Amino acid sequence: MSAVGLAVPASSIDDHFVAALVHALADPLLQAGRGLVTRVVEDRDAEERAYRHWAQVGGIDAVALLDVHREDGRVELLRSLGFPLAGVVHSSLTVDFPAVSVDFDASLSVLRAFLATRSHDTAVYITGPDDGGIGSARSAAVETAGGDDLFHVVRVERGVDSAVSAAIAAVQAGPVTLVFDSDVHAAAALGALRERGSRIPEDVAIVSWTNSALCQSASPSITALDRRGTEIGALLGERILHAIDGADRSSARAPEPFVVVGETT
Repeated sequence: MSAVGLAVPASSIDDHFVAALVHALADPLLQAGRGLVTRVVEDRDAEERAYRHWAQVGGIDAVALLDVHREDGRVELLRSLGFPLAGVVHSSLTVDFPAVSVDFDASLSVLRAFLATRSHDTAVYITGPDDGGIGSARSAAVETAGGDDLFHVVRVERGVDSAVSAAIAAVQAGPVTLVFDSDVHAAAALGALRERGSRIPEDVAIVSWTNSALCQSASPSITALDRRGTEIGALLGERILHAIDGADRSSARAPEPFVVVGETT
């Protein structure tokens, strides 16, 4: 079976948004008689080596790209290797290949509007280190939008303990909303804060940037953003099939994100 290749940054491997996107991407490919081959890559150099390897060994007919940015060197590399391509791109970019256009700032706008209806004046965004991945781009957008002091960005080391420690420190300053880049960190902080006697959501509200079964099954359930990973993945699958056919270079617009209101806000 011929296949489509997708490189997934190691920093995004636990992101349920990316997992939902990859799962949904496979469906239209399988229906068209094609497989999906994924490769976890540590950095951009490793990603480029994967593309060169696929070109050398064969079996990969096209490549799907995540988080295409302006002047993205991967595009020209893939073309030089003879691969048709499609990608997830920011809505501000105009590209000449099939793409899913995503307004990455829409999630931030939706979250800001939601938090404006809540009683806490301060929101702390707890995220991992800047490793150049999808999460780092998201964190940068939050930092850029923090000029009105609604968001305070706190970067922590990898691992749950660092995120929990940051959450406990933030709560000591008074009532606050904690926004976690990771649903796992959100759930861990929820448990730790309840053990310390914090009232949820009166003393501290908790929001996960990614909706997941973990958020829904937590007690209390965690408010989360649904960034439409499943729908974006299905659209990307359709776009990559168009790229293989060579007949359509248009972009499909991703659906808007929305807040799934749980018991933590």
